[in-house]
Amino acid sequence: MNRRDFLTSTSLLTATTFMSACGSGGSEEAEATQPKPKGTVTLYYEFKIAGPEVAKMVQNVRDFAHTLDSTPGFLSLSLKEMIGDSTMVNNFPIQLKGVLKSAYIDGALQKRRPFVFALLIRFDGYDNLVASNAKEWFNATIKPQLFMYNPATTPPTKTPVVLDYYQGIYKTVAAGDAQRIYTTQEQIVEFLKNQKDVASPQYRPIPADGTSNDLSITVINHVAIHAQNTDIVNQKATALLTTAQQTYQPSSNPDDGLPGTLDVDNFNYQKPLSTEILQNAYEFGGVRDYLFHGVWKAVADHENSHIDPRFRKAAAPVGAFVIAGPWEPFYQTSILHNKM
Repeated sequence: MNRRDFLTSTSLLTATTFMSACGSGGSEEAEATQPKPKGTVTLYYEFKIAGPEVAKMVQNVRDFAHTLDSTPGFLSLSLKEMIGDSTMVNNFPIQLKGVLKSAYIDGALQKRRPFVFALLIRFDGYDNLVASNAKEWFNATIKPQLFMYNPATTPPTKTPVVLDYYQGIYKTVAAGDAQRIYTTQEQIVEFLKNQKDVASPQYRPIPADGTSNDLSITVINHVAIHAQNTDIVNQKATALLTTAQQTYQPSSNPDDGLPGTLDVDNFNYQKPLSTEILQNAYEFGGVRDYLFHGVWKAVADHENSHIDPRFRKAAAPVGAFVIAGPWEPFYQTSILHNKM
């Protein structure tokens, strides 16, 4: 299966994403020919799914997460529902910040498009990931649910049209939270075993001003680079992560900044709960994918951070190497399961 086009289908249900345009092919081909990754790994899926299948899928993932507790090397699992898109990552006019904050989920709830999820399964090493049979579980349990439904019938009826998906194996290059920046493998293992997030099994609407609804907001920025630049990008991206994790507005605030709003004249934001750089363990045709994964208190906090001159200055050296993207959707977490 060519998973480059994992989110393309008919015009009625097309989901325009970075991965569908530029994402790498299935990881199995690369695993057979490229060196085995060292250190922590994340099995990452993006998939779209019809509304009638969502509840069953969420329960399947929850059950599997508990099964993994007894699996050697398992660190954590999270399932995240795509709800919208960042405008500020694309340097759109400030008047448009947050305008797409719930665009994807609004369309799904109106039956105009499928629901979209990201699934991250974390292990301390590649061998333990393979031994867990996590890919086999996905193929046997989740993949059979990825079919288009006809929304014109009552109730919607399943069709034979398959909804494709993306699969990749990623390495954590660096991470950060309110306590510190994590760069060694020992530190990263500790970070991944204790992820900070707020989960809700169902979507909760975001306030109009982009402030918190008592749920954290995840962003996953999708970019690609020429693989030959991997080492320098990792270095510059770690510097960007450090700036992003430690910067807030107003900087004079004794805590970690003030909550932001989407008003055009408001630039306040609280620093993220956590940040992480995920590098695809494999290259495809001289290209390597990255995921910049961050958890924020609110949409407005994230959008305002991209306006901050300090962040923009730190992001420029990374952006110079990007050949595809950025595409940075918003997500709400449906399941967060750190190993018990």
